[in-house]
Amino acid sequence: MGLMEKPVCAANGSLCQNSERPEETLEKSRMEKTGKGMKTDAWGFPFSSGKRRNGIVTALLLLTIFSLLLPIRSFAIGAAQTESSENGPGTNGWIQDPDGSWFYMDRGIPMKEQWIHHNDRYYYLGADGKMLTGWIELNGERFYLAENEVENHPLGSCYISERTPDGSLVDERGAYVVEKPPEPEPVPEPAPVPAMRPNPYGYSCVEVDISEQMMYCYIGSNLVLSSPCVTGRPGKRATSTGHWTINSKERNRYLQGYNENGTKYKSWVNYWMPFHNGQGLHDASWRSNFGGSIYKSSGSHGCVNLPPSVAASLYGIVWVGMPVNVHG
Repeated sequence: MGLMEKPVCAANGSLCQNSERPEETLEKSRMEKTGKGMKTDAWGFPFSSGKRRNGIVTALLLLTIFSLLLPIRSFAIGAAQTESSENGPGTNGWIQDPDGSWFYMDRGIPMKEQWIHHNDRYYYLGADGKMLTGWIELNGERFYLAENEVENHPLGSCYISERTPDGSLVDERGAYVVEKPPEPEPVPEPAPVPAMRPNPYGYSCVEVDISEQMMYCYIGSNLVLSSPCVTGRPGKRATSTGHWTINSKERNRYLQGYNENGTKYKSWVNYWMPFHNGQGLHDASWRSNFGGSIYKSSGSHGCVNLPPSVAASLYGIVWVGMPVNVHG
């Protein structure tokens, strides 16, 4: 076929209506199948593939939004876990609401109805997770949690083995202790009524009779007080006989000295009336008996031991400079 001849259809020998060359027809068919040469949108997809294009666009938009939200969420979580206040109990695990309430988080979950041990202090979380303050009751026991931050007590911390701000006592677990009311001070026994005894000295004085183990006090010619006593043990600890005078009157003090074996002794007395060389009249609350022969085996270090009630009465009668006559 010459170059200028029109193609003839092979089927019927008529002229072909398509003026394209066979090679052009084959190329066009290939392009339709592969999409080459077809019009595309801004994304590079043929207009004929609209469903596929819309799905990919939607996926790209969602991926973009997620990538923007992820840093914001991570920042919010980090801020919640580290939020703190100078007045708060700590930063590790604690978060604070805008209303000032404190919560303790464990892996993002608020702890509830339990004790929290933090920085050597104990805190309690209520049913809603809030850190409690003030007096609380658990299983029939009461505990006090600091209502204000004070020295050695952060806000909400439990008081242990001490007194709370209202003066209540709590034990080593922090539980309230019911204290017994203080026992009333014992009423001194009335001094024994002295028997009729003439004053052998004729003037106001105190008489100590070692052989009888008795003490007498005279005002003028009258005997105003008498009582059994315990004087010093015979020997180096014997009470010195002679005519002495009361050197001073003292209340609530220790008497100290040495035992015969060289050890020290220290005794508390409420009434002290010394008269000679460290010896004196005083109460002896550690004794339950006086008089008789006690002094021979369990005598004092030289002092005149008296029942507490008698010593109290004598202290109110005598004066500094009053004579004390000691005889055997």
